[in-house]
Amino acid sequence: MANPLNQASTSNIDVELTSMDRGQGDKPSGTPDFHVQDPSCLGSVDVCKCCPSKAQLKDDALYNRMTMCFFAITIMWCTSLKVCAELANAYVPTPSVNSVMTSCTDTYDIINEEREEYLQCVEIQLGQCNVNLAIAADDEADRIDVAYNANRQLLEDAKAVQNGCSGAYSNGRFSLESWAANGVALPYLSACTEDDKTTIEEAVGDISAVRSEAFTLSSEYSQESQGTVDRLADYMVLRAAYDAQYADNRTQHMQDKFENWVENIYLPSIDLNTTFEELFPDIDTLVSCVSVRDPANGTCPFMENAYKLIDDSMAELTSMVDVASENAKELADKAAQYKENAAEAYRNSEEFFNGLQETVGRLSLNTDNWGDWYDMPLSDMYPVDINFPDAIEFEDLPSIDGIWEKVAPALESMYVNMTDAQIAAYKMGMQWKQDVQEQLDKLPDPLPEDYNPPQYEGADESVTNVTAEKKRHQEKSNKFRDQTAVALDAFAELSQYSEDNFNPPSITFNFTEYADKASNFEFSFEKLRGSVIDFELWFVQFGSLSDMIIYADFVFRAYQTIRMLYYYWGRGALNVPDIDVTCDKEPTNPFRLSTPRLTALIISNPMTPAFIGFIFTIWAAALLSSIYEPLYQEYIIGCLQGGENGTFVTENLFSIGYNYASQDGNSATFAGLDAYDVQRAELCSQYGANSVNRQNEDAGILASLKESHSTAATGLNLYTSCIDTSILDGEFQDSCCGQTGYRTCTGGEGEGVYNCPINELVEPQKPWSKPSEYLLEESCQMAMVGDEWELQDSVYNCDYLPTCDLTCGGPARLRMERSTDSCGCHLEWGGHSIWLQLVVAMVMYTLLNLARIKLIQGLSKIFWKYLHPGLFTFKATCLRDGEIVVSEEFTVNENDEVVKVEEGGGDEHHSILREGGSKTDKKFKKVLEKELDWILPKYRRKGFLQVFMAIFFNVPWIFLLKNVSYNIKYEG
Repeated sequence: MANPLNQASTSNIDVELTSMDRGQGDKPSGTPDFHVQDPSCLGSVDVCKCCPSKAQLKDDALYNRMTMCFFAITIMWCTSLKVCAELANAYVPTPSVNSVMTSCTDTYDIINEEREEYLQCVEIQLGQCNVNLAIAADDEADRIDVAYNANRQLLEDAKAVQNGCSGAYSNGRFSLESWAANGVALPYLSACTEDDKTTIEEAVGDISAVRSEAFTLSSEYSQESQGTVDRLADYMVLRAAYDAQYADNRTQHMQDKFENWVENIYLPSIDLNTTFEELFPDIDTLVSCVSVRDPANGTCPFMENAYKLIDDSMAELTSMVDVASENAKELADKAAQYKENAAEAYRNSEEFFNGLQETVGRLSLNTDNWGDWYDMPLSDMYPVDINFPDAIEFEDLPSIDGIWEKVAPALESMYVNMTDAQIAAYKMGMQWKQDVQEQLDKLPDPLPEDYNPPQYEGADESVTNVTAEKKRHQEKSNKFRDQTAVALDAFAELSQYSEDNFNPPSITFNFTEYADKASNFEFSFEKLRGSVIDFELWFVQFGSLSDMIIYADFVFRAYQTIRMLYYYWGRGALNVPDIDVTCDKEPTNPFRLSTPRLTALIISNPMTPAFIGFIFTIWAAALLSSIYEPLYQEYIIGCLQGGENGTFVTENLFSIGYNYASQDGNSATFAGLDAYDVQRAELCSQYGANSVNRQNEDAGILASLKESHSTAATGLNLYTSCIDTSILDGEFQDSCCGQTGYRTCTGGEGEGVYNCPINELVEPQKPWSKPSEYLLEESCQMAMVGDEWELQDSVYNCDYLPTCDLTCGGPARLRMERSTDSCGCHLEWGGHSIWLQLVVAMVMYTLLNLARIKLIQGLSKIFWKYLHPGLFTFKATCLRDGEIVVSEEFTVNENDEVVKVEEGGGDEHHSILREGGSKTDKKFKKVLEKELDWILPKYRRKGFLQVFMAIFFNVPWIFLLKNVSYNIKYEG
């Protein structure tokens, strides 16, 4: 058959068929006759025509649709966002804003308390350390003072013993030498050995023996000193000559070079405004004191500020104005009363005056002699008309805050100018510093490059400079002194030793006096400050956002309620597919399509992007879950299960809080301990070195005294053990009688006067005393050994000065951990609960509404017979002249029956209405009926699928609710 589309244009038309039944062709049950005018059930009362008609009231399908509509509306409101939010809130507990704020506010207060307590503890213990150091320093000073005085007394005693013994030894030796020089033999005891006799004779036989030994040492020392002095003198002469010659050669060159440098030097001028950040607090204090700024913005620490004084004056002035106003009102009231009384008196006088004139007239009295008073007009007696003010009112005085608002911009401008000046001064100073540095870099080296003076050369190769020579000479001198003290122990007494008593000062110390010596090592931590935001109100406003979304959902559902009532009133809500009998519709059987066309069909199908979106949604949900799961598990383990490590939030909150609470105490600890150690070291360096030097010097002196005493005592003991002092004393008496120190001569004495040993070392010369007076000296019998002859420890013991061991230990860690854990866990609980409620509510909202939509759609399809009015719509293709044509898939067999063939049977089509008449109408009716027989079962099967999908959509949110129903409430 030829294709009529090639001969005429084709258009699609929608034709609504009525009075068609797939059975006998009668009108469906309950189907009204819509081609007849159907009045409203309320008649003329229904002006708006909004009530159902009488025929509609008899329509069972309408009742069924309304039932389905109310069911749909009911479950629509049951799946609102508010219901989902309440259900999520029931399963996921949320902390109140007050509990979170209380927990974190308590944490903030505890941190500040710990900060203050730790700082107070450090200051107290540092103060105690300072007190202990002062006490220990005083005790140690007292100890070494006592030891020093005891050592002074010991040295004096040792010196007295040594002087006595050495004097006795030297005098006894000289007296024996003088006796032996006269050729008289010494009386030896029998117990004296020959060696001892030889030793005594060698000692007393040559008086120059000891002198020669001392002379040898003195000569060596003199030669050494003379050589050193000669070398130093020669060096100074050579150096002076060289320097004079060199300076003469170089002076003019250096002068010229320096003058040239001075002429080229340039320093930028400096004109800096003195402006530093330290001025701002003083200026702020000055403004607070002398201006009318509100004390809330700054206080005056040392006087009542101008704001307070002016406020008091204004209060007093206001009180005075109020009193004056009351007095003025009272005066006005009294003036008005007085005016009224005066007017009344005037009226009485006027009445009296008129009556008097009338009386005079009636009596015909002569008034010529009465005077001017009678002729005085009545107006002269009228009181002055004064308008007294009702009340005195004062304008409101301007407030102090209002005055300050007018002048505050000037202060702000000054701060801005000072800040600008400070920045400008800093930049100018840095530029000046850079310029000065550049000029200093140009400064020539003042030392000439060829300056090479001769170097000092000592007698020893190890001595390369004058300092080393000085040290070497000092060591030689000390050695000479020690050896001379022993060699000349018989001839000289030790020089007098005296030193001022050592009185160390009383030590008082306060670490705050040494703040400039403290280390600058400090952890800077900005002070925590409370926010000006009212977080409770902020959370309330934040909650209002969710309320707004819920209200928007309510509005949407109210709109949907009206819309559903409208659509269910008719059959629009059923969405029964149209009967498609067009001849050019796209084939839908996949088995009849080619691969490219099938691919294009699949891609263009609306389910394809929906499926892709579903895949990406699942993917995104999995990614979000993988991101959120570690945080959630950390909260469960750290907060709910009491994990030792806590959570990231609690641990870092504790770290921040602990560092902040420790900052002031640590700073005070570093500064205090540093200052304490500096003071302790200063005490040791100030008194320790001096006491060590003094102790060593005293020990050297005492050792020298002991050695000298031992030498003298040993020699004197040798004399007393070998010489018969009684015989020798008698011989001295016989030889020296009558002279100084001896009694007068008796019979037989004085014959050997020429042999009397004379002491030639004194003036006037006199005989030596009897040997027993020297040889039996008591001081030589004493042994300078034992503890009583040992020096006490007068060294300043630095170890006795205590170290400062602070035991504060920082803020209370356990208390802060509990507090920060409570705050952090409350915050995390709130965050997790809000997130979980949001996720659960949105998932429930989405899935429940999808399930609701699919359920209503499915039930409408399953029970379409009870809801549909029996009217269907078909789509057909027609030619330009209105002739309807159908596809070749509909054909009429030999029994005059319409048969539907397989889809996609080709592009051929034919006119089913060409024959005309009722027979053709019946054939087309059969075409539509066959199409409905295929569409409606498929439509109903789709309803069962949608009901199943509705059930399936409830599984995910039930599963989610079951898994997140774990109790995340933090109990503290």
